[in-house]
Amino acid sequence: MPAGPSKAGNAVPRWNLGFFYTGPEDPGYIRDKNRLKRRIRKLERILARPFPNPENFLVSYIEAYNKSADLYESLYSFVYMTYTTDTRNASAARELGVLETIGIPLRKAEVIFRTTLSGLPQRTETIRGNPLLQDCRFYLREQLFLQNKQMAPDLEELAADLSRSGGDAWERMHAAISAGIRMPWNRREYKTIVELRALASSPDRAVREKAYGLELEGWKNASIPLSFALNGVKGFSLSLNDRRGWKDTLERSIRQSRISRKTFDALLGVMTDSLPLFRRYYRAKARLLGLPRPAFYDLFAPVGRRTGIWTYTGAADFIVEKFSRFSPEFGDFARRAFAQGWVDAEVRDGKIGGAYCIDIPVRGESRIFCNFDGTFSSVTTLAHELGHAYHQDVLKTESAVNRTCPMTLAETASIFSETIVMEDSLRTASAEELPGIMDSFLQDAGQVIVDILSRFLFEKEVFERRRGGDLSVEELCELMLEAQKNTYGDALDGDLLHPWMWAVKGHYYRQDLGFYNFPYAFGLLFSLGLFSRYEKEGPAFAGEYRGILAATGRNSAEQTAKHAGADITRREFWQTGIDRIARYIERFEGLQKQ
Repeated sequence: MPAGPSKAGNAVPRWNLGFFYTGPEDPGYIRDKNRLKRRIRKLERILARPFPNPENFLVSYIEAYNKSADLYESLYSFVYMTYTTDTRNASAARELGVLETIGIPLRKAEVIFRTTLSGLPQRTETIRGNPLLQDCRFYLREQLFLQNKQMAPDLEELAADLSRSGGDAWERMHAAISAGIRMPWNRREYKTIVELRALASSPDRAVREKAYGLELEGWKNASIPLSFALNGVKGFSLSLNDRRGWKDTLERSIRQSRISRKTFDALLGVMTDSLPLFRRYYRAKARLLGLPRPAFYDLFAPVGRRTGIWTYTGAADFIVEKFSRFSPEFGDFARRAFAQGWVDAEVRDGKIGGAYCIDIPVRGESRIFCNFDGTFSSVTTLAHELGHAYHQDVLKTESAVNRTCPMTLAETASIFSETIVMEDSLRTASAEELPGIMDSFLQDAGQVIVDILSRFLFEKEVFERRRGGDLSVEELCELMLEAQKNTYGDALDGDLLHPWMWAVKGHYYRQDLGFYNFPYAFGLLFSLGLFSRYEKEGPAFAGEYRGILAATGRNSAEQTAKHAGADITRREFWQTGIDRIARYIERFEGLQKQ
């Protein structure tokens, strides 16, 4: 593997966003912001005037909406990238609110369009007779359904306006607080919460334990404002979802994922049944580490002989090589993303934790955000985000209404990319490297199945209890511990879990995205099924895979799965992914015995 000690020539990159604008004060940015306002006003005029011809109305609206949505997303992406890499940038923080204000009429236009669409005569005949409308038929059917799950236009406009200072503001507050936590490591050095969490992969248990203790103390110090933020977000979501006619937030999340309740129940059932399997893995890892039972801070401890720290350049070359083996086109795409500086990977003060990929539609490009720390896990995270970027590249010629895909399918694309890297690494690893790589794969699988199930159980309980009032810091911690005990069981030390995971995960603070967690499990198990097809079909599958990605914005997850030859409403399908993981756990247990 191309790993080795970091050198000056292997500096970890940060973005230069000047390719787009120099900042919110840039004349080009201001010009485009004014252009966005004009486009939204045009959209409002289309909705306000009489429409004697339904076909002309639909075409005019969709064309105007696509242009407005593309420009809004691009401007917002730029400001969000600026803010998340430096949460102390007051100008960027302020501009996020400005853009959200500008976007309120865009949200209201969607509401009015849905209501208008439901009243149009002869909808089916109109759509069949026009190529553009035929191309957007899934979008139009989805809008018709959502018409029954929305408030009156004026109330939806009010909700969007209140989101700026309510639900969305809580999310920004979480990002700012978490990025600003710094704890004293020694007399001369402080570490951010991101740096402390990265030390969970240290080979030195004393370092892991110290970082864990300081991390928990950091979250505890920030717990009061974060608990208010979480209560605010969940209360905001409950109020809106009730008013919009959803049974509960989970029903809305399942619909957002474009799956049926039958598919969701099948997935969740298989995840729950797999818990004893993963506990076997944690026990085997404990034996490799020489521990009776691992603590939470041992979950990411490296096993096997350490072969060095990955350099960023080495990781990039490694990923390009693995992607190219699957598909030369995919490899060329990754090479271009690295060469053109699409990645901000440097860990630094003021930058939020985690990773994401963000789309810039007006340029037909994406940008990748991560915190590269030289571990193999940070290599697979980079591959994960490049998978998102490749997915968006496949969809870049689609209009805005046909480019939006559910999180379930988005995570399938990213985790499939991780799987390419991981499976090829397992195949080519030396005897010394194999235990560490196999453990990295199982670490990630355990996070996606076991830990995410704990987060789902926690969030479900929070939503139920939040109806009765605010939850205290103590209650939130107790619920998180209970959820972790229910999933990890006795495989981890019950006195050394992570009660502050509700403060760690920024997704909890997205008022428009309840239950963000299960789509990752969907993506893992679906991607493992796709990889099994690749193993059978060989290089020819790369073209089929591209076709599957291209269809994700025009179909439900179940329809996309059928295109891939899978019935995801059945438990048997999800079990095939678990069975593949089981084979790796058996191999890992064999390594432990050796």
